[in-house]
Amino acid sequence: MSKKINGFHLKIIAIIAMTLNHIGTGFHLGQYSQAGYFFTETIGKLTFPIMAYLLVEGFHYTRNRKKYALRLAAFWLISIVPFQLLFHPTQPFLVTSLVNNIFFSLLMGLLLLMVTEKIESSAIRGLLVFLFAFATMVSDWSIIGVLMIYGFYRIKDPKKKIIIPVLYTTAGLVFLYFSAYLVKPATVPLYIVLSGLGILLVIPLLLSYNGKRGYSPAWVKWGFYLFYPAHLLLLVLIRFWLS
Repeated sequence: MSKKINGFHLKIIAIIAMTLNHIGTGFHLGQYSQAGYFFTETIGKLTFPIMAYLLVEGFHYTRNRKKYALRLAAFWLISIVPFQLLFHPTQPFLVTSLVNNIFFSLLMGLLLLMVTEKIESSAIRGLLVFLFAFATMVSDWSIIGVLMIYGFYRIKDPKKKIIIPVLYTTAGLVFLYFSAYLVKPATVPLYIVLSGLGILLVIPLLLSYNGKRGYSPAWVKWGFYLFYPAHLLLLVLIRFWLS
């Protein structure tokens, strides 16, 4: 397979997928078009796997992991209110609201890698994976996100480290969706269950990744971080203007 996709390309794909996903969810597209909502949910499933894979790449190649973690922590905190306003505007601000955005999941994944790297005991590593995954239970991508990050990190075979984490993450998400569908089919329709299969679309993208940064000036690096809270706020303002 030709490896023509670099890090910049992956970031652009992740941003587009994330924006579509948040438009669909933030504007309750499912009330107007089930097909449209299914599309935004399916494409949106590309976002986290790409960000998780690039996080692991950053873990291996960054010069200062502590600064990397501080950046994620800073944007986690900055994104708390925009996330709440877009997705839970009528709900009270609870303790769980503090840990509900994607940067928290990414931060927990990075900290897990930093800790387990120094531990030889497989039992202790397994316990830490469980604890860090549990910490993200109410966050974006819940426990599945941390498990995907850890899979990208631990598996060394170039193809298996992409395919295996994506497969078990897909299976886990579809299982969670299907369980919710069985309990409340009116709230979680069957097409949402099927949208979980959208994660599989990331496999050919990551297999085509050539390991290079691509276009990467400072504004791209920081813009990728800033886009998350900025686009959430923009969507909140657009929704307010339309209401």
